[in-house]
Order: sequence, then structure tokens, then C-alpha cells
Amino acid sequence: MALQPGTTAPDFTLASHNGEKVSLASFRGRPTVVSFLPFAFTGG
Repeated sequence: MALQPGTTAPDFTLASHNGEKVSLASFRGRPTVVSFLPFAFTGG
């Protein structure tokens, strides 16, 4: 799903690197960057 700059992202919840559930809504009102790096730390 592509969003236009300035569009509010839909809320979602994912597990952090510590296994804790983190929701995008918990960052509302603060500048936030969401990054997805598939296979970034794999050897293959």
C-alpha cells in the first residue's frame, strides 16, 4: 500500500526486537520513521 507524503499511516501493531508489542498509535503526535529491512541480518 503506497501512501502520499503527509498522509496519516494506518495503525498497526508489531513485535519489537525485545518481543514486546508496539503499536504505531503509541507514537502519534511525535515524528516517527518506520523502516522495513527484509533479510537485512541474514547470511543468505
